[in-house]
Amino acid sequence: MSADDALLDAAAGLLAAQPAASMDDVARAVGVSRATLFRRFPSRSVLVGTLCRQAVEAFVAATGEVAAGQDDPVRVLRDLVARTVPIGARYGLLVTQPLEDLVERDLLARAAAGEDRVRALVRRGQTAGAFRVDVDPEWVLTALTWLVVGAADGVRLGRLAPARVEAHVADTVLRLVVRDPG
Repeated sequence: MSADDALLDAAAGLLAAQPAASMDDVARAVGVSRATLFRRFPSRSVLVGTLCRQAVEAFVAATGEVAAGQDDPVRVLRDLVARTVPIGARYGLLVTQPLEDLVERDLLARAAAGEDRVRALVRRGQTAGAFRVDVDPEWVLTALTWLVVGAADGVRLGRLAPARVEAHVADTVLRLVVRDPG
């Protein structure tokens, strides 16, 4: 792990646990001087933007197997939840941090491929008869995204047990989309 990777890893951990942490707080948590931190990241928004890019890249990678998965859509969705919950745990509420317009547009464009894969999975499950056809794929994507973020915050606040988060998110998402066999 490079020095930058270690710095970003520690910064992500701090900002996931303390979303309002200052750059001074980050420097202390990372174990570098404030000057060193500012040489690498000239502002808090640059640091947060970098971490948000990492989160988006992790999300796109996690959805990569969705595109390849021709198996049971229920199993693929469950696996997707298993791959996205750790992203929420790592990056926490960074998605709610204010970003510059250009950075936000770039992140949305980068995330589009992953989002399209999730929507396609839902449509594939609907076509196969495994998923409810009355649930909009956009709603499934929105629900999954905010359940992962909300679960991470619940863990941060000590309201949810980390070991149960994946099961809770999977159960909620599957109950939303899986067709009642009866």
